[in-house]
Amino acid sequence: MHGNASAAKCNNLLLAGMTPQDRQTLWPDLHEEELPARTYLERTGRRSEKVYFIESGVVSLLETGDLRNPIEVGLIGLEGMIGASSLVTDLFPQRDSYVQVAGRALAIDRLELLQAARSNTRLHAYLLRYVQTQIAQMSLTLSASVRANVQIRLARKLLMYHDRVGLEDLPLTHENMSLMLGVRRASVTHAIHGLEGHGWVRAQRGLVTIRDRQGLENYCGPFYGVAERRYDEIMNIERLTCSGRASQIADSTASRH
Repeated sequence: MHGNASAAKCNNLLLAGMTPQDRQTLWPDLHEEELPARTYLERTGRRSEKVYFIESGVVSLLETGDLRNPIEVGLIGLEGMIGASSLVTDLFPQRDSYVQVAGRALAIDRLELLQAARSNTRLHAYLLRYVQTQIAQMSLTLSASVRANVQIRLARKLLMYHDRVGLEDLPLTHENMSLMLGVRRASVTHAIHGLEGHGWVRAQRGLVTIRDRQGLENYCGPFYGVAERRYDEIMNIERLTCSGRASQIADSTASRH
């Protein structure tokens, strides 16, 4: 679906956190786009002509490089945008942006956003602060990859998906989770069984249900929460709780029917 954006429909926290004047600058050039699962918004070395402010769904940032299999190094949902790197460099994207959970976005032409940011220092500084939050998340993901076992890393990723989807039922397959962690499916199976054994999640075919979020958070310890707090501090935006996000997404979906 394509169409002009409406301020009343905005779920994206970045857009919502802008000053009314800065947000109004972008509205005429924003339009809605559906984001089907298993599609790429950006590819390594290929510049996209659009920037996407995610309204719902989850997009993975995949590191490919010389690796045989890509690995997820970042997650973006309704708290962020795809294409932020174009604000700080003229280089082509260094990672793939892959839609893991279908959703929708408010898209804008890359050059239109660059022009708006270059003519408005406040808007430019605001968007660059978001780039800092991405760097923080990726550095903490790297730390977890080195210091935490597969089961803790999976628990952390499930919490991050839960934050962005806003629902207890996460549409994730073993293939999705294997891609998240850069491990074999057998390792994912072992890790998910461990989390199920504690009663924190329930896994079915193509679906993982969060049953005890607090249990997952306690289990993750320092590996979850730091990046989320840094987002709050850097952006000065109060993140919605998962239940709040779920209500917001549900209300938005209802308003479109």
